[in-house]
Amino acid sequence: MALALIGLADCGNNDAADCAFSLTTNAVSPQLPTVGVVEWALSGQAPTSAKIVYTLLDADPSVLNRGGEAPVPLDAANHRTLLLGLKQSSNYTFHIEATRGGSTCVSPDYALPTTGTLDGAPAVTVQVAQAAARQPGFIVTSSGTSVPDSAFIIDADGEIVWFFAGPLNTCRAQMDYEGNTMWMVTCNPINEMGEVRSVSMDGAQVQMNVPGFEFAHHDLTVMPGGRVAALVWSSYQNEPPSDLVIRTPDGQVTTAFTVGSNLYLSDLFHANAVHYLPSDDSFTISDRDPNVVVKVSAAGVPQWQVGGVCDGAPTGAHCSPQSWLVNHGHQLLDDGTLLVFNNTETTYAAHVLELQLDDTSSALTATTLRDYTGTAASATLGDVQRLPGGNTLITYSNAGTIVEVDPSWGVVQTLTVPVGYSNWRPTLYGPPLRP
Repeated sequence: MALALIGLADCGNNDAADCAFSLTTNAVSPQLPTVGVVEWALSGQAPTSAKIVYTLLDADPSVLNRGGEAPVPLDAANHRTLLLGLKQSSNYTFHIEATRGGSTCVSPDYALPTTGTLDGAPAVTVQVAQAAARQPGFIVTSSGTSVPDSAFIIDADGEIVWFFAGPLNTCRAQMDYEGNTMWMVTCNPINEMGEVRSVSMDGAQVQMNVPGFEFAHHDLTVMPGGRVAALVWSSYQNEPPSDLVIRTPDGQVTTAFTVGSNLYLSDLFHANAVHYLPSDDSFTISDRDPNVVVKVSAAGVPQWQVGGVCDGAPTGAHCSPQSWLVNHGHQLLDDGTLLVFNNTETTYAAHVLELQLDDTSSALTATTLRDYTGTAASATLGDVQRLPGGNTLITYSNAGTIVEVDPSWGVVQTLTVPVGYSNWRPTLYGPPLRP
């Protein structure tokens, strides 16, 4: 929608004429009608920073997702800004706040066109046990081995606010480090044909079968500067090693290192989860066959190992044996806490293990703090993530269940929806909490 609306604003120390906003686009994306698109200009001196504040109209007091703040990319043409996390079939107002010269101009309130519906999006059933304990934010997830093959975002109220078609058996969906693009990867567990797909957050730009990721499988992680790293089968053998392949925004693809016996000992390899750690430019990687989680530098140097075979391990004394069977999703916290989704055997309820790691110059020790047994099983996939307020998000992929528990591991809420891996974010802008 092209507009020519001009509004005088609350101008701080600026003259009214220098604080006039011109709104040229006020629309929802035709490809994704829960994404607002706003373009605007400000008279006088160019702003040094700006944001758009948007609010859900007539929200019930129990609603957690009431709107948000979208940082404005000042280098974008016409300051084009996307409003993300909007609910379906809902009405929002927004205003622009632009700062320059030590003062801030605030535009009048504008009404965004009513958002549309996300056709084909799966239904989510929510059971709330502790309403006041819910953590506001968003869950970026995917369909896993269920249909429709897709990536989608669930808000804290259990409503789907973003949905797009994904590759067959979409294991992981992850917004890039800057929050501009959604990346998706197929599960491809038996080394047939993989696919990584990307789509801009407004749905306007789609790239299927991204080159370099033809044999990608299970998981990918995002890195600063628009880089994406994925697990890629290295050969056609049965349960072969993988390569960690990194792609830059200009399409350059390189193999950072091999995920095999150079990192941990095993006769078979089935790497299934990877996360980038920006704090020290490293990765954590899970492999279900040797029941292991390892931490590896970006140069491919193994730093520590938890689980698996420690006798003769490449990490030497920086290895702690464990007794779990089968692991997938995991998270390493800044304080050395390691969370592991332990699938166990097919017919048994999965466990979540919380370990405290102490990695000194001479050795690694791992102390079990918690062995939580839930009520659902997941023979494959499965994920776990600690939230900022102390709650923990547990994803039982095969059961189609996401459970949020409080710091005492009491159930806060349960979401039922076809699901693969999950990643919680406090906002849909900027870097993820767990890449």
